[in-house]
Amino acid sequence: MKYLMSANLAWAALCCCIISKSHLPVCFGDDDPKPAKPTLKTPSDERIYADISYLASDELKGRAAETPGLKLAADFIAKRFGELGLQTDLFDGQPFQYFEVTGNPGASPETNKLEVIKPDGTKVAMVLADEFQPQAIGSNGEFNGPLVFAGYGISANEENFKYDDYEGLDVKGKAVLVIRKQPKPAQATGPFAGTQPSQYAFFTSKESNAAKHGAAALILINDATSEKESPGVLLPVAGAGNSPDGEKIPTFFISRSMAQAWLEESGKSLTEIEAAIDEKLQPQSFEMTGWSAKGQSDVTRRKIPSMNVLGLLPGQGSLADEYVVVGAHFDHVGMGGAGSLAPGTIAIHNGADDNASGTVGLLETARRIVETAKQSPADKPRRSILFMTFSAEELGLIGSEYYVNHPRFELAKTVAMLNLDMVGRLSDNVLTVYGTGTAKEFDDLLTRSNEKLGFDIKRQPEGVGPSDHQSFFLKGIPVYHFFSGFHPDYHRPSDDFDKINVEGISKIVDMVVFLTDNIAHAPDRPVFLRSAATKVRLGVRIKQGEPGLVVERVMPGGWAKKAGVEPNDKILKIGDRQVGAREDMDEALGSYKPGDDLEVQVQRGEEKVTLKASIGT
Repeated sequence: MKYLMSANLAWAALCCCIISKSHLPVCFGDDDPKPAKPTLKTPSDERIYADISYLASDELKGRAAETPGLKLAADFIAKRFGELGLQTDLFDGQPFQYFEVTGNPGASPETNKLEVIKPDGTKVAMVLADEFQPQAIGSNGEFNGPLVFAGYGISANEENFKYDDYEGLDVKGKAVLVIRKQPKPAQATGPFAGTQPSQYAFFTSKESNAAKHGAAALILINDATSEKESPGVLLPVAGAGNSPDGEKIPTFFISRSMAQAWLEESGKSLTEIEAAIDEKLQPQSFEMTGWSAKGQSDVTRRKIPSMNVLGLLPGQGSLADEYVVVGAHFDHVGMGGAGSLAPGTIAIHNGADDNASGTVGLLETARRIVETAKQSPADKPRRSILFMTFSAEELGLIGSEYYVNHPRFELAKTVAMLNLDMVGRLSDNVLTVYGTGTAKEFDDLLTRSNEKLGFDIKRQPEGVGPSDHQSFFLKGIPVYHFFSGFHPDYHRPSDDFDKINVEGISKIVDMVVFLTDNIAHAPDRPVFLRSAATKVRLGVRIKQGEPGLVVERVMPGGWAKKAGVEPNDKILKIGDRQVGAREDMDEALGSYKPGDDLEVQVQRGEEKVTLKASIGT
C-alpha cells in the first residue's frame, strides 16, 4: 500500500546503520538508540543474540507476507542451514518450498464500473471508492437491466409473521436497490423487534435473497442510522463479507446521498419510505420506471508468493526413512494493519518474540544436534531430522498447512513434530508445553527432559492450538509446542529484541534438543493419541490486550473455520451463555463434546451474527 511505503521511506531517512555481530546491518532511528548488549555467558547465548538481533531488526521491517524483509529472513535461514551442513537441495536444488497465499480483495477502476441511466437518457457514471464499491461477497460479472427499489431486500415468511419486499415485484434480470439492515418497528414481537438485528439484516441474507429472486445485480445503500454514524462512508470491498460462496450476483455499495437523489427524481423520498415501513411494517417497493443500471464487478484476490525453508539432517540405518520435524514460523505482521494490536499505528512490528525467538531457537537446536553428530558419527540420529521454518503462519497457519498437504517426505513416515513459537520471554522459569497428551510416551519423556532443567512446566495435553503444530496434529502426528507466555508487547511495535531473555531461549533449546534426540534415536515411533483433541476448542486465536473476545485468527480445520467465523469477530455468546473473557469461553465450551452441534453469536461490525456447525471429532 502506498501510504505504508511512504512511511517506510520516511523511517529509512531517519535511520543510521550500524553493523551487528552477525555482520548484517541493523537500523535504529535517531530517537531510538541501539539497545545495550546484555551480558552473555556462553557461545550459545552469543549466537542466539546475534541471530535475533538481525531477524528482529528494522531492516527486515516485520517480515510480512510479500515483503523484501520476508525474503531476507528466508535467505538468512537457508544460508545458516547450509553452513551447518544440512541438506538443502530439497526442492529443485533449493531449500525453499514455494506456495501462494491470497491477498486482501481489491478493485481496479479499469474493470469495476457502475452507471445509471435516467429516464431522459442521461448517463451517470459513478467513481470507484468515492461513489461506489464492488463487494467481495458477490460474484464477478457484468449486468445491464432496469432498476428496481426493493426496500430492505427482505423476505420473512414465518409462522405468525410475513413481510416480503419482493412480493408482487418482478426483479428477474434487473438491478435491485436495497437498504442496509432492517425495519425498526415499534412492535414488541416479530422478527424485527428488539434492539438486535435479525438474520434478515445480514448482508449475506440480502445478497442470497436477491439472487434467489433472479436479480441481475444488488446495489446496497446505508440505512438512516448507519449514514448518521458515518456520513458518506462507503463499505470497503470486503466490508459486507469476503466469501463469494453459493449462488451469487454482482453486488455493489453506493452512497446514500446519490440513491436518495435518484428516488427524489422518481417522486419518492427515501426518508419517508423508511418511516412508512417502520410505521406500517409494509413493503414500499416499486419499479423505478425508465431507470436502468449497468456495470461490472471484478473483485480481485491477488496471489502472493511465500515460502517455507527446510534443511535435512539424514538419519542412519533402518529408521533413516522416518522423520522428526522441528519447526518454527519466521513471518510476522510487517508495519501493522489487521494483524496489529496497536490500532492505527503504522510502524515496524519487529516480532522479536513472535517469532524470531522460535526461529533462532530452531537454528540453535539444529547447530547442537549437527555438532554432536559430527563429533561422534556413531551417535548420529537414527531417524532423519527435518528442520522447517514456515511463513504465512500469521495469516492462518498457511505455510504448515501447505506442507502437510504437499509433504516433501511421506507424511506417514513423520513420527513427531516439535514447534517453537514465542519462546523469548521466559519469566519465573515458567514454560508452557502443549501436546503432552498427543503420544503415549510424551508426558513421561517431557518429565525426563526436565530433570536437570527444572522448568515450572504448565502441561497442556491437547494438540490443537493457534500455531503450526496443529497442522501436523490434525494429520495424526504427535506434537510438542513450546511457549513462554503472552506479554503486553505481543503484536505491537514494542516486541523488540532488547526485551528477549536470551538465556531463557538457550535453556528451552536444551529441552528441545533432548526431546528431538530421544525421539530420533528411539527404536519405536511415538504412539499417537487422538484423545488429546477431546477438549473442545473453537479454533481461533483471541487478540491479547483488547476488551472482550475478539478473534485475531481463524485456524484451519477447526469449528470456527467450518462455521464461518472471521477475523475481528467479537464472540458474544456460546450456546445460551454470554461470554466476555477467556474463562467464560473455556467454561462454556466445557459442556460440549466432539460431535455436538454448537451455536455461537458474534459481533461482526455493526451486526450480530449467529454461526452454527458441528464440533469435529
